[in-house]
Amino acid sequence: MEKEENSEESEMMIYKPLPVEVRVTLEQHSLLLGPTQSSIKKGEDTFLMSYIKKRTPVIPEELTTQFKKNFPLKIGRPAKENKKTRTRKKVLTSIEKRRLGLHKLPKTGIKYKACAPLHQLWVEYMENFLELENSAKAANKDLLYQRIAKADYHGCLLMVTRSKCPSYIGAKGIIVLETKNTFQIICEDDQLRIIPKRDSVFTFNVSKWTFTLFGSHMNIRPSERAARKFKSKPTIDL
Repeated sequence: MEKEENSEESEMMIYKPLPVEVRVTLEQHSLLLGPTQSSIKKGEDTFLMSYIKKRTPVIPEELTTQFKKNFPLKIGRPAKENKKTRTRKKVLTSIEKRRLGLHKLPKTGIKYKACAPLHQLWVEYMENFLELENSAKAANKDLLYQRIAKADYHGCLLMVTRSKCPSYIGAKGIIVLETKNTFQIICEDDQLRIIPKRDSVFTFNVSKWTFTLFGSHMNIRPSERAARKFKSKPTIDL
């Protein structure tokens, strides 16, 4: 019985209130340490809310929800997806084009009358490109010569007036293909003839004007000739 009474008395001793002296010393000690972080934060929040409430018509509850949100200083962009690499289409090389015969025209099947509309289009092109009424003046002749050298001659009706090979002299036809070294023309008898540029002289007409081309100066690909600068020469050797 005595043991049970002692245990009950010990339990009662645990739940006794603190003595007044101890409580006073704890309060003094807390005052010396200063206010806690929680009390400081609460004080700041109450001051801020009272300050904003007087100056804004917003409901304080909405402000508190806004303050609780996190506003990132830098907006993170989503990672870009890896784009599929484009596969380049295989292009034929110059050797493969030659083997397939893409630079050659059939010797039969091309009609002279079928190429007549091409010649009419070429005449209109040359009249606009050369501007003969203005460029034929003495002051603009250098510009005219440059344009003649850079012009496209597909569709031109020309004639061989001079050549080291007598069989080419007098040949007349519409140019259907120009290469680096040759003019391929379709003649009135529907025959395709290949005339070398070297050592040959050609003439052609545009409206009332007649022009002379020296083939030795035209031994250039048409695409390269359009971007090349030509120098005037006083004498031309044939």
